[in-house]
Amino acid sequence: MTGSHLRPAAATDADLLAWCRRRLRTVLPELPSSLDELRRTMEEIRGRRIELTMTDPGRLRLPSGLWGQVRSGAAVHDLVWVDRRTSPFARTVVACHEFGHMICGHEPDPVSTTRPEPVRALAADLALDPAHVAAIVGRCGEPSAPGSPEWRREREAELTGRLLAQHILGSHDRA
Repeated sequence: MTGSHLRPAAATDADLLAWCRRRLRTVLPELPSSLDELRRTMEEIRGRRIELTMTDPGRLRLPSGLWGQVRSGAAVHDLVWVDRRTSPFARTVVACHEFGHMICGHEPDPVSTTRPEPVRALAADLALDPAHVAAIVGRCGEPSAPGSPEWRREREAELTGRLLAQHILGSHDRA
C-alpha cells in the first residue's frame, strides 16, 4: 500500500486535501463509523494486528499520539497509542491522525521490544526501547520545516485524519 504515486509534486493545501480525499476513498471505499471498525478494517488491509491503546503516559512528555511498529521475535504488529488524558473528541481526532499515516502509505516508527531493560511507560504490556523513548520525546514540539518531507508527511496525516474524524464523529451524532 504505497501512497506516493498519486501525490501532486508541489501541492497547495487544496491540492493536498483533494489528494487525501482520493487516497482515503481508494483505501477505504466505505468509511468506518467507529475507531474500532477503522482498526479492524486497517488490520485486514495491512495484514497484521493493530493495537489501539489509550493510556496515561505518566510524567513522560510525549506527543498526544503515536504510531509504531512493534517487533517481538518474529511477530510484528502496529501500535497506535493515544494519550487518554484528552477528551473523547480529541482522542478520536488523534487516533484518526495516526491511522491517516497508514492510509497515506507512510512507514511507522520502529519500536524494539528485544532489549532486556525496556522502559514500561505507556502500557503494562508495551516495552519501549530507551532510545526510542528519547527519539519520541526529542520530537515533541519541534515542527519540521514547511515543505520538507517530514512536514508533508504530517500534513497528509493531519488532513486524512481530519476527514476520517469528521466522518466517525458525525456517525456518532447521527446514531
